[in-house]
Amino acid sequence: MGLMEEIDDRKQVIEKRMEEIFAKKNQHPLWEYMAYYPESGGKKLRPFLAMISTGSFGELESKAVPYGIALELVHNFTLVHDDIMDQDEMRRGRPTLHRKIGDPNAINAGDGLFALSFNILSQTEVEGEKVRTLLEELSSSILKIAEGQEEDLRFEKTFQIEEEDFIEMIEKKTAYLFRAATRGGTIIADRNKKEIEKMGEYARKMGIAFQIQDDYLDLVGDEDKIGKDVGSDISEGKRTLMVIKALSELPDRKKDRLIEILEGENNAKDEIKEAINLMKDTGSIEYSKSLAKQYAEEAKSELDIIPKSKYRIILEDIVDFVISREK
Repeated sequence: MGLMEEIDDRKQVIEKRMEEIFAKKNQHPLWEYMAYYPESGGKKLRPFLAMISTGSFGELESKAVPYGIALELVHNFTLVHDDIMDQDEMRRGRPTLHRKIGDPNAINAGDGLFALSFNILSQTEVEGEKVRTLLEELSSSILKIAEGQEEDLRFEKTFQIEEEDFIEMIEKKTAYLFRAATRGGTIIADRNKKEIEKMGEYARKMGIAFQIQDDYLDLVGDEDKIGKDVGSDISEGKRTLMVIKALSELPDRKKDRLIEILEGENNAKDEIKEAINLMKDTGSIEYSKSLAKQYAEEAKSELDIIPKSKYRIILEDIVDFVISREK
């Protein structure tokens, strides 16, 4: 069975359980709004990682399902609020929730997802002390995500950004919930501190690679596959690793031109192409791809605590998928 089949198998388990949870949407409008993102697609990678991590250490994957769903609900809560802050129009091929029902109702739906995540987490079938440990994993990750979002908002006001600060920001915004998935799955399997730490490092490094690849695809991806216009990050003036690297290398005149394009509104296609070429001239695009591969290899090296098995192969394959995906 290939990786996509493995992901789809667990995705079906998660989606079936989530359908049961959101059956209440017929009883109150809030539940319909809360279900809007969870039911709109996605690979459910965070629950998948929790289940596979638990299975890797010989425990039943099913024990990790409630915790995995809690992670997925938190992920969708952050998407709802991020879309409001960024005033994004589309998510997963549909209008964003706040465009559909308005900012106040969308904020309330996000809050509902946040609360529901802890309710579902409490249903994880582990001894009481481990529930408290899982609670700490999830809550501390949410705080890191909030820190990362605050840093991202601050970066929108400046082009004076160091690479290490950018990596720390995407680590918080993206990698920490992956980290919570593998650490939580390992805790559910009742493993020791070293194994929990190694699995957390595996996911943290993979999460950084994931976000770098996401930004990379915006510049080099196939529009039909990524579901948006190539260079949309440039139109939105996003500070990505490629932008930061290019600005640190370009001569002043070209640096000023790149900033001018990034700060512009309604960029023409030739301006987006010009910005991409400026980044290509510095090698920043290939640099980013290379760094993603480096983080991916470092992630796989953390898996030496797991004997060669179906589960270790899956965990290695998902890292390869993260840096080779086309959408």
